[in-house]
Amino acid sequence: MAINITSLVIKSENFVIGKKTYTVRYTAELDREFSDVMLKTGQLFHDIKKADYNEDLTLDEQRKIVNDGYAEMLSISKDYLVAALGQKEANEIVHYADNRTVTITKIAQAIFEAGQDDELKQKYGSNRKQRRGKDND
Repeated sequence: MAINITSLVIKSENFVIGKKTYTVRYTAELDREFSDVMLKTGQLFHDIKKADYNEDLTLDEQRKIVNDGYAEMLSISKDYLVAALGQKEANEIVHYADNRTVTITKIAQAIFEAGQDDELKQKYGSNRKQRRGKDND
């Protein structure tokens, strides 16, 4: 008897945003792009958090760090959408999301996660902390 692992091969997924359906084609390059997004976003969140607790910075300096960080997060999330969908479709989504950093970042993350196997996510969890807490036998 063979074990069917076809569900591990996810080549594309469709997403409905607003009234339009978008198709993402998953590739190794798109996975690498998302890794870059996550690394950069993590560093930006770290910098923002550090600025929040730095009593040596003025309020204007803290605001600049936070605003610049969010602007950079928006830019890299848009870049991911372009890589996943193309420029025209990415622009449509950004417009639909009113150019909101948090929303666009969540959309980028949702697109990436949809390309991962649901069965494995359910068994092992969708992130490192969840996987470590599960019985992986």
